Amino acid sequence: MNILILTHYFHPSPIISAFRMNAFARYMREAGHNVTVITDGVHPKSIEWHGCDVHYITDPIYPAYITKSYLERFSGWTLRRLIQSILFRITLHPAYLEEFRFTQLAKKIIKQKNIDLLLTTGSFSIGTQLSGLRLKRRFPDIYWIADFRDEAKIPSARRWDINWFMLPHHRRRIQGIYDKSDLLLSVSAPIVDMIRRASAHGNALEIRNGYDYPEVTECYFQPQFTMSYLGHFYNGITPDNWFKAFAELISEGRIPSDSKIKIVGNPYPINIPDAIRRNVSILPMVSHDEAVRISIYESDTLVMVYSKRNGRRGVYSGKLLDYLATNKPIISIYDPTDVPGELLAETRAGFAVDEDDIPAIKNAILECHRLWAERRALPRDWDKIRTFHRRHQVELLLDYLRRTTTLR
Repeated sequence: MNILILTHYFHPSPIISAFRMNAFARYMREAGHNVTVITDGVHPKSIEWHGCDVHYITDPIYPAYITKSYLERFSGWTLRRLIQSILFRITLHPAYLEEFRFTQLAKKIIKQKNIDLLLTTGSFSIGTQLSGLRLKRRFPDIYWIADFRDEAKIPSARRWDINWFMLPHHRRRIQGIYDKSDLLLSVSAPIVDMIRRASAHGNALEIRNGYDYPEVTECYFQPQFTMSYLGHFYNGITPDNWFKAFAELISEGRIPSDSKIKIVGNPYPINIPDAIRRNVSILPMVSHDEAVRISIYESDTLVMVYSKRNGRRGVYSGKLLDYLATNKPIISIYDPTDVPGELLAETRAGFAVDEDDIPAIKNAILECHRLWAERRALPRDWDKIRTFHRRHQVELLLDYLRRTTTLR
């Protein structure tokens, strides 16, 4: 099978979205398929990566802005934002130039390599999805998979990047992607069900995110009990109640006064109570490999924090799945009735507690401290955990295609 992948993020991008597409490309190639990737790059060039042909194209405005937006808050105007805003108002699409360049190169590759399958990805940024829509109209026999990662995001008219009168146009484009694709992908059953109902064809498949490193069965303990959070606090997510529970446990003498919290790679301001300021270390952003190393060798407990106030269901969070195979207990501070709670229950990898339940957060910390004090690991269900390896998830997609299509 000849496969073409269009994605904004790919190796060597550090954005978590890139790891999903890296896995699709790498493990489809290892399964014996010919894989070509078109993606953003700092400089236009073509390389071979794990046997895949990768073509990097550049856009002078959009990719740099999107990457930067992950690292800082939206505030004020810059020249880049001004140009981007004008471009949007002229073209009706924030990634118009990028979409055009992706589409033109993809047309050439489809003809040259007799592409059988097209895979595009995007949620808020749907430039490559719109390229897929154009390409499907031009090449109706190609099998098109639209991967939304999460659900499709509708931009806010309150922000600079879209006008209120453009929202219906944007929604029609998303509906076109839902209806004209052959298969829709997302990362959890609730979101898959949602996009299945929104689609005219109803073909949707859960392909989860996951980890992509060897499972760790050894236990590595720190001299002082150490909890770590690796990643950003964004979209209203705060560690406030986690810090409050931690501070109370220290003041009550239920965990050692030299216990530690590590926050790795968060660029946003957070409020650290004075009582635990010396216990909390703020570390800069690191590579994904280094984040995995810190999780395994420099942490005793790994923490995920999300907020049910965002109104979203089915959110695993990439860091939660990256934590799975570290052999460290996980505390999910979110909604225990949502998918993270189900995941931790079925894998026996940690504890899910409500973000507003301080006593429950304290109990979860105490359980993890007890494991550290006794030098023990949780009895994980490793067979279940291995199903979250990215290779296995790609195999699920390939198996679906073998069962439901003539693609081989």
